[in-house]
Amino acid sequence: MARFAFFPAKSSGFAIAAAMMAVGTLGATAIATPAYAQKQPKFSKEFVAAFQSVDEALKAENPDYAALRTQAEAARDSVKTDDDRYVYGSALYNIGGKLEDIALQRTGMDLMLESGKVPEASVPQYTYVAGQLAFNNKDWPAARERLEKAIELGYQVEDARALIARTYTEEGDFTAALGAVNDQINEEIAAGGKPSEDLLKRGLTTAYNNDLYDDATNYSLMLVKYYPGPTTWGDAIAIQRNFGEWSDTELLDLLRLARSANAMREARDYTDYIDAANYRRLPGEVAAVAQEGINSGKLQSSDTFVAEALSESKSRAAGLKADLGALERDAKASGAKASLALAAGDTYLNFDDGAKAAELYELALTRPDVDRGVALTRLGIAQVKAGNYAAAQETLAKVEGQRAPIAKLWSAYAKQQAG
Repeated sequence: MARFAFFPAKSSGFAIAAAMMAVGTLGATAIATPAYAQKQPKFSKEFVAAFQSVDEALKAENPDYAALRTQAEAARDSVKTDDDRYVYGSALYNIGGKLEDIALQRTGMDLMLESGKVPEASVPQYTYVAGQLAFNNKDWPAARERLEKAIELGYQVEDARALIARTYTEEGDFTAALGAVNDQINEEIAAGGKPSEDLLKRGLTTAYNNDLYDDATNYSLMLVKYYPGPTTWGDAIAIQRNFGEWSDTELLDLLRLARSANAMREARDYTDYIDAANYRRLPGEVAAVAQEGINSGKLQSSDTFVAEALSESKSRAAGLKADLGALERDAKASGAKASLALAAGDTYLNFDDGAKAAELYELALTRPDVDRGVALTRLGIAQVKAGNYAAAQETLAKVEGQRAPIAKLWSAYAKQQAG
């Protein structure tokens, strides 16, 4: 990746916040433990004797919850029946909530669920809360088991599946984490909707942070498909820049997409574009990009590199434009090489004449010495510039090898423009 040696690892304009995957302590969903209404609860004599003082203290106006925790924990061995277990668990859960003691809350919630005395309508929510608490205790398998059970019981809360995926991430099983994300994506699509943006970003961030290039690319493509805009396009392009090892000609076509999608984010985007295009070869394009960079405030006209690029490209553009007719005739001459047709197409594309550029790229593709990857990519780009979006998608689908990821992005853009 010598091309991007000046970038810190994974820094080229990726906008989705790393905080997306930060795992902090979750606020457990609030539940109201229902009044115990069973007509004839079966409490053990031991429990009644040991727990009565705790029960009375909990009803006081300002309980000393720290002292109550000690008293309640001391009564643990007195729990014998399921009714004991339910009431005792409810007390631990409430005391733990007041003291922000997640472990104590979790113990209480588990005891209530194990008792079998939780009202049937409340079991799904209680199970979900038990999963949250296990997650906060970093007991990933238990959290996953509880959360999956809550979903199975019909508890509908968006965070449940997100937490399941994050349990896998915390265990370092990124394939399973993305599998959980993909299952949810497929379900949402099958239901006739589109995947939520947060869900796609979660998958993208997991893949990106763990060097899963193919997965990161796929999520970025889904984001630009379902939520197109400068941010998602910028991220999709940044992923390719950070993971790929691109030549100048490949980088040029990637940055052409950034420019078309209004996703030029940094000064480096403009300077890399200027460098890859080269004012000696594509002065019209360099002049336009340099001026756009200055107008955006990301480039300074006083910068030596920028000033030279702008001055030289402007001085060369007029002469090259005057030579277009001769260059086209030479490219179309009998026996001319594919490289000449490609160069002629590049020159027209440089002046934003997509239709004429496409004609010359198609000519290049009829010649045996053609670089098909370059010719097909540039033909697709020219067809997009000419507004021939259906043809562009068909052309770009033929690109294989190193340039395929760039072609897929351009194809997605063509489809979006057609829509």
